[in-house]
Amino acid sequence: MSSERDRVISISLTESEWQAFVARQPRPVDWLRARILDEVEASGRETKPGSETAPSMN
Repeated sequence: MSSERDRVISISLTESEWQAFVARQPRPVDWLRARILDEVEASGRETKPGSETAPSMN
């Protein structure tokens, strides 16, 4: 049995905010997933031994 879990993020947006967002990003789930994976990848690069870039404290 795996200890892996799926995670869900819920974001509350007004209808007008949602419509403005999907007008720019017609595939919002794919876009958000890609941004999250970009951050995960960037975090891995920042924490490698010998890396000159310190992890972000945001």
